[in-house]
Parts: sequence; C-alpha cells; structure tokens
Amino acid sequence: MNVLWTDLVPLPPAPQAMVQPGVAGPFAGLHGNTLVVAGGANFPDTMPWHGGKKQYHDEIYLLQLPAGNTGWIVFSAGEGLKHPVAYGASASVNAGVVCMGGETEEGITDEAFIISVAGGKPLITPLPPLPVPVSSAAAASSGSFVYLAGGLTPFGSTNALWCLDTENLAAGWNRLADMPLPLINSVMIARRGRETAMWIIGGRTRGLSDDTSEIRSEIFRYSVEGDSWTLEGDLSDGDNILKLAAGTGAAIDGRYLALFGGNDGSVFNRVESILSAMARESDTIRLGQMRQEYISLQESHPGFSGDIIIVDSETGQCFRAGKIPGPAQVTTTAVETPWGIVIPSGEIKPGVRTPEIKMAKFR
Repeated sequence: MNVLWTDLVPLPPAPQAMVQPGVAGPFAGLHGNTLVVAGGANFPDTMPWHGGKKQYHDEIYLLQLPAGNTGWIVFSAGEGLKHPVAYGASASVNAGVVCMGGETEEGITDEAFIISVAGGKPLITPLPPLPVPVSSAAAASSGSFVYLAGGLTPFGSTNALWCLDTENLAAGWNRLADMPLPLINSVMIARRGRETAMWIIGGRTRGLSDDTSEIRSEIFRYSVEGDSWTLEGDLSDGDNILKLAAGTGAAIDGRYLALFGGNDGSVFNRVESILSAMARESDTIRLGQMRQEYISLQESHPGFSGDIIIVDSETGQCFRAGKIPGPAQVTTTAVETPWGIVIPSGEIKPGVRTPEIKMAKFR
C-alpha cells in the first residue's frame, strides 16, 4: 500500500500574532469542501518547564479544498469560538463539524456545538451539552450520528460511549454499551460498510491513584447494530505489538483503518513518574535534582512514533505502511476528505507544536 504525501498551506498566524507555532488538541473536520480547524492550545512564549503558560485559542481557520491559492481564512474574537478551548473531540456530519467537550482555563467543559460554513464564514450552532464534562476523548461519525468514547472527566477517566443524532437533537445524548476499558487519548474510526462499526485503537489508562499511565495496544470493535464490544486483537507492525496513545487515524476504502503516529510512553511514563514523586517529595535538594531530570527528559525528547499502521478490519491483521514524512503529529484529528486524509497541526514534541498541514492519499 503506497502513500502519497502532500503539504497543504500551513496554518497562518492568529490575528495580532507574528508567528504561528501550531496548536495541539484542535477541533478539526470537513464541511462541504471546507477544512475546519478550531481552537487548540500552545506555549507561545516559552516551554512549560521554564515557566511558560499554556494559551488556549478561540480561532477558527477555514481552508477550501482541494487547497488552492486562496489560503486560510481566520476568524477570532466575536467570529471565533465562544470560548478558547483545546483537547476536545470532533467528527464531521453533513451539517458540519461536531465539536465536543475539551479543556478551558477554567477546567473541563461539557459544551457541544456544530461548526458549519455559510457564505465563507463559520456558523456555530449549539448542541445539547454532554452528560458529563470530558476532554481527550475519541470521536467518530456515521451518517447523522456522532459517537463520543472515553476521555477524562472531573471524576477521572471514563469508559462511557455516547451517541447523538444530529438530525434528532430532542432525543439528546444516549449512553450505549460501555467500553471494556476507560481509555484516554485513543483513536476511534468509523467503518461504514455492510454493518457500521466503530473501532477503538490504543490510548492510555490511568487510575486516580496511579503514578503513571499504561499505554494500550488493544483494538476494540463496537457493533452499532448489536450495541456490543469485542476485542479484535493488539495493534502491531506485523511482527511486534505496539502500544500507542494520542495518535490519529482514518478509514481507507471502507475496509482498512490507518493509524498515524502516537506516543509509545517510553519518555511519557518517566515524566509521569518523576512528577508523581515530586508531588510527594519535601527535601528541597532532592526536588531540585528531580526537576533537572524532568527538564532533561523533556528537552531531549526524540519525538513521537512516525509509523503508519494499517489495520485490516476484516481479518484483524496489522502491518506497517511506511513512515510519516517529517516529525509525527499527535494530539490532533485526522480528517477524511475526497482528496485524501488531512492531518492538521498538532504536537511534535512535548510543548512543541507545528503549523504544518499534511495530506496522505493511499493508492
């Protein structure tokens, strides 16, 4: 399976900004021929381990596809999102891009809305609020239905699966069969064929009392018709089992599922462990040593997995289909379009974002 990569127009600077560092955790989707990227967070001044403050964004970026010479149009303030928000979940339906939950400066939110495009401008339509505030969840859509799985709530991680029919809002959010695990930062992909199914790949689990997360390799399948989950196996490159979280993915040709990149936890778990130990340490000398170790781990981070992993939804087999060109983007949402799979912005190292927009076409 060959992959043709194209670089689209990168995200432009936000209004009143000189540069665009990129954003992690943006909403992303497609309405008609328009690519929508909205919100997200970054560290515009300096890295967080040097005192940098995370900035949440309200900008909405629109790009006509296939990408021509017009470039991005940026909307902010009164024309952007109602609040700056990042790490929500998003999925595309005919009516627009459904945006669910996320994190603001005040904490996790339960807001849900649709971003549509009319007359070249974004229009935000409120949806019924989520049953519980949630961030870092997974989402996918089939027809007018949007599905929201897992994530982090004010009460810890959740294994809930919710569904909303965007053409029957009066019915509200319906809770479906719970996932086998309470997953954070997993990837959900809809396979639309003889029977619509939602596939959950990877992610991480972490209990309230755990010092570190467990990065997951499981592949779960949700049957919409049967309202039931099955374990389909483990993510692998064909030889070795892979544990990955915060990657992104999309369907190919109704049969195959493509996972792009992800965090294998090799550095992430060490950082988690140090931060947990620092929270319990009272010795100032030891705290200083721990802080230096923490900074060193972050600044020497090699980046995330660049593997493209294909899952055959009919056989459950996995294989590697090459590498992502350049730094792999995580904590973003792949967008299925008629011209290819678009991977917008995202994080390429801890604290470091990219404004690049890549498009992958499988042949």
